[in-house]
Amino acid sequence: MRFLDFERVLELLEELREEALSSPVLVEGRRDELALRRLGVEGEFIWVSNHKPWYEMCEEISRSHRRVIMLLDADRAGRAMSRRIKHHLSQMGVQVVERHTVLLKLLDTHQVEHLAKRFERVRAMVYPRGAGDADLEEV
Repeated sequence: MRFLDFERVLELLEELREEALSSPVLVEGRRDELALRRLGVEGEFIWVSNHKPWYEMCEEISRSHRRVIMLLDADRAGRAMSRRIKHHLSQMGVQVVERHTVLLKLLDTHQVEHLAKRFERVRAMVYPRGAGDADLEEV
């Protein structure tokens, strides 16, 4: 990965951390939440796996939120789920933010649960040990 691409990853992560403080993050399940928390994302997480009927989950979200961050897997099933959920939430007046899914592409994975590991590997390649980048220690 080029340094400039990694800088974009850092920017997107910082945006995600900030936005997650005021909008819930919609993920597929526990492992996705844990990976994002390892990357410093705090706030409310909503697990799609905890809700059986799509429409009920969307109704529940729309009652308490006007905006959600959706970060589901980039595999075929995750993309189909994203389309379905976005459609329902949008019809209910909820703004769905999906721009953070580019992190999956930049870190070369299809699964949210792998983001933290991929980030650590890429960071080690871009900033080898001894490079002295103290700012990255907090990530």
